[in-house]
Amino acid sequence: MDILNRKEIAPGIFLSRVTDPRFKQNRISVSFMTQLSQDNASLNAVIPKILTNSCRLYPDLRSLNAKLSALYAARLSGSTGSIGDTQEIGISIKTIDSRYALENEDVAGEAVKILTDCIFEPLTENGAFKASVTETEKQACIDQIEAELNDKRVYAVRRASELLFKGEPAAVQSQGTIEGVKAVTPESAYQAYQSLLKTARIEIICAGCNDFSTVTDALTNSFGKIERGQMEDCHSNPAPIKPQMLTHSEEMDVNQSKMVLGFKSTSEDMDALVVMAKIYGGSATSKLFENVREKMSLCYYCWAKFYQDKRVIVSECGVEKDNIEKAKTEIIAQLNLMKESDFTDEDINHALLSLQNDLKLVNDSLRGIKSWYLSHIYRCDIIMPEQAIKRYESVTRERIVNAAKSLTLDTVYILTENFDENGGAEING
Repeated sequence: MDILNRKEIAPGIFLSRVTDPRFKQNRISVSFMTQLSQDNASLNAVIPKILTNSCRLYPDLRSLNAKLSALYAARLSGSTGSIGDTQEIGISIKTIDSRYALENEDVAGEAVKILTDCIFEPLTENGAFKASVTETEKQACIDQIEAELNDKRVYAVRRASELLFKGEPAAVQSQGTIEGVKAVTPESAYQAYQSLLKTARIEIICAGCNDFSTVTDALTNSFGKIERGQMEDCHSNPAPIKPQMLTHSEEMDVNQSKMVLGFKSTSEDMDALVVMAKIYGGSATSKLFENVREKMSLCYYCWAKFYQDKRVIVSECGVEKDNIEKAKTEIIAQLNLMKESDFTDEDINHALLSLQNDLKLVNDSLRGIKSWYLSHIYRCDIIMPEQAIKRYESVTRERIVNAAKSLTLDTVYILTENFDENGGAEING
């Protein structure tokens, strides 16, 4: 079964279609996939903002927004994210379906035209992006990074990931850095944009109630004109376990301490790791929530998430400074209990119910559909959410225990109060 009606429309450029008649809207997403690197992350993060600011036909944000408003409040957006070791630079447009247009307008066709004009006909001057647009969008990137850094929970996870994946592409933040963004010029951004067009793996995902047949023709025509070079081989490698566990403490002016524990796995049984992580810390019935947070009251929040592309489980919690060591000990103890098969069949059933709920939500939004299939295309494991549920339901207790046993505590990051300009120390062992 061809779930996606997926095909290669040009070298290294793939178009996938998901049609669901329940929707009244359509979303076309273009993702440029390239390896995360410190040199290019900030450059690439600015590009989708520049491309969705204006284009040749709509040379300023006001005229572009006016066109989108006239197209029944269509929404054009740019984004930057990551999947494992890969940076995703995305541009998408969302509109109502043409059948709901008041005067039989070709909404889908107009949407594709806006999207491709923004991608292929950006405003330029002297062989580079327009300087004023570049500066405006650089500041937008900086504002976004600063907002995330001001959220200490997000900051702690970001710092922990830098340590957890030290020396790997995944350690690089997909949004770039403030210093990196400040260094971007109209010329360097334009060169990076040209590089993406030539070498990035490009995934186009069309989701909605349309069959996207005419859209496919238009996209094939536009993307088929790109002069492509040597394509990037985008993939992720499992994160290697450090020879010695790393503990890093940092002091900052915070009201609540944060702690992040990163566990790395040697298992290839992804389905078992998904179920195991859900039992361990992925729901309100998980071991971490029920014991560390509720029964022992050691944390304000405590949960865990599995990052499949790196084979890593990350546990994070908000905790009083005096309870940090107690919380750390108990978080590790709960994992050790799972390694000893100390969990009930009810725990498994609760985890499966939570996973079923998560997967049912995938098909409730066009963004969710795009994210699901893009991540599974990336892993060369294209399945529907319904198929994933059946795979999780087939996971046995023995496989869950083996998944738990495959985990090793690799990195501990602690953010505490009492700001010290020289705070922060790494302790190996």
